[in-house]
Amino acid sequence: MEEPLTVQNLKIKLSIVLANTNERHFTLPMLESVYRTVKQAQPFEVIIVDNASKDGSVEAIRSAYPDVRLICNTKNAGFTEANNQALRVSRGEYVFCLNPDTICHEDAIDRLVSYLDQHPDVGLVGPKLLNGDGSLQPSCRNFMTTGRLFLQHLLPWRKISPHLAGKISLAFWDHDSSKPVDWMLGAALMMRRATLEDVGLKDETYFIFHEDSDWCFQTWKQGWQVVFVHDAQITHFGSQTVGKLWGANVNIEVYKAQHNFIRKNYGSFELFLHRAFLFTLLWLRRIRLLGLKLANRIKTEDFNAGMDFLRKAIAVQLYSPPVDRKPKMRI
Repeated sequence: MEEPLTVQNLKIKLSIVLANTNERHFTLPMLESVYRTVKQAQPFEVIIVDNASKDGSVEAIRSAYPDVRLICNTKNAGFTEANNQALRVSRGEYVFCLNPDTICHEDAIDRLVSYLDQHPDVGLVGPKLLNGDGSLQPSCRNFMTTGRLFLQHLLPWRKISPHLAGKISLAFWDHDSSKPVDWMLGAALMMRRATLEDVGLKDETYFIFHEDSDWCFQTWKQGWQVVFVHDAQITHFGSQTVGKLWGANVNIEVYKAQHNFIRKNYGSFELFLHRAFLFTLLWLRRIRLLGLKLANRIKTEDFNAGMDFLRKAIAVQLYSPPVDRKPKMRI
């Protein structure tokens, strides 16, 4: 009989898991960077869940990287569900959820593994993310409460010194040191197996957005630290998949996922305050847009696009509809 998988009998140091949806052009360079840079975290496995790609991803991955374990879905299960599929069959002491649209720099993954080895009270770590041009991609955030929402929209951030702004909000922090943070963007998150056993898999009610903030929230809730590791660097190009799925409606889906997070973790009253505040801000934006139109200071196509977005965004705050779980991929 096969021995059950426990922390004590793990023979693989690291499981790297990811979801691929028509992103062969990203996934193949990402895999090259993984196999080239991981030297200390051995042995490791790579598990890819393919969401019914039609761009030849499966064939290309099998040809170039036969050691990769491929799980092929017949439909687009979304980012969160696909990650969970891989996590369920992973065998590593640590699990690393990595986006296809990333490039791992030298020692990045090894440094994350080393940090977890040296800090047994830390359950989840993330690297410094860089844009394609090498500039910083701020990846650390504070949990979104109504108070934080007020600060985000009402403080004059451009008039506040960068140092003070970084102290108030992690989004403006310089990311030049390693420290515990509320949550990090899910492009590259590494969790220890013991933490995964405590926290559980990602919440599949999130199709793609805010599953990362929720996973970090549950990690803190179970008594584990979430830490940003500044000397592990990974380039994150910014997924183009969501643009193909929702186009101009991406932010509408972000709003819906935000509602899901707040309802789950802070309760209905907090969600009511959140929606009421955003409803007010969006109506003010609508009035301003109408004013620009009356003053003939905005192009017709920009006005129409802006009004269309605001109409949908206001409706989301009024009715809080569920996330779109059946988006159509535009290849």
